[in-house]
Amino acid sequence: MLSVSLGPLSLPVDRLLLLISFAAAMLVAYLVGRRNQSPADGKIATIFIGSMLVARLVFVAQYWEQYQVSWWSVIDIRDAGFNPWAGVGTAVLMTLYMLSQHKKIRKALVSGLSAGAGLWLLVMASLWMIRDTSQQLPTIVVQELSGNSVEIGEIEAGKPRVINLWATWCPPCRREMPVLQAAQQNTDEIGFIFANQGEHQAVIKQYLDTESLALRNVTADSKALLGQMVGSRALPTTLFIDGQGRIVDAHLGELSHAKLASKLERLKTLNKEQSKVNN
Repeated sequence: MLSVSLGPLSLPVDRLLLLISFAAAMLVAYLVGRRNQSPADGKIATIFIGSMLVARLVFVAQYWEQYQVSWWSVIDIRDAGFNPWAGVGTAVLMTLYMLSQHKKIRKALVSGLSAGAGLWLLVMASLWMIRDTSQQLPTIVVQELSGNSVEIGEIEAGKPRVINLWATWCPPCRREMPVLQAAQQNTDEIGFIFANQGEHQAVIKQYLDTESLALRNVTADSKALLGQMVGSRALPTTLFIDGQGRIVDAHLGELSHAKLASKLERLKTLNKEQSKVNN
């Protein structure tokens, strides 16, 4: 399961879990601290905000070249562009500093952080056990714009692939298309597949012509089976497939140039490691 639907809103499971864990940490820190009239929920909020800010700044610095394409994208955190190690390191340092400077809130602070981190680890471990981390790409038949039917796993088979689930009516799908088109044109070692969800070939062709998009491997998944089978209710969803046909990563929501670059780096690194093992 990649996303959870809350009424008309779909949220990625990992981001929803992060928010729930943060709320749990705040609540426990408040309740434990209230007994000694020294709640620490405000400190936890400071740690969370500070860690996310540093994680974002480090990610932007890593992919500064891509962010220069659009300055607005630097503050547009919808691309989920964060460096997790920078965030974790900042959280640890800020926690140690606060523990050394504020003795009265130590118990509340540790209790809150333990509750939040424990909940996150427990749920993530449960999801990992339920869902195989090397989930194989589902076997489904899609239609090429020429009208021919093809099994999606046969397209660009034998090399790493990026499969974008999209629709013409989806604004973030439309915004990220130039990003994916540029990557397809500049990245020969990775195959790109555009699996339209639920629309007819004629609608797709008209959209591509209107937007002057020159995309290869555009297909129609008329019953939107791929999204259902990988557990995503949201568009756009982008799947990252290794050379052995396994889903090794996924991104829900609009991709920026920087976020796609980071995902492709990981996919290329994984492919090199697999090649060394196989040889």
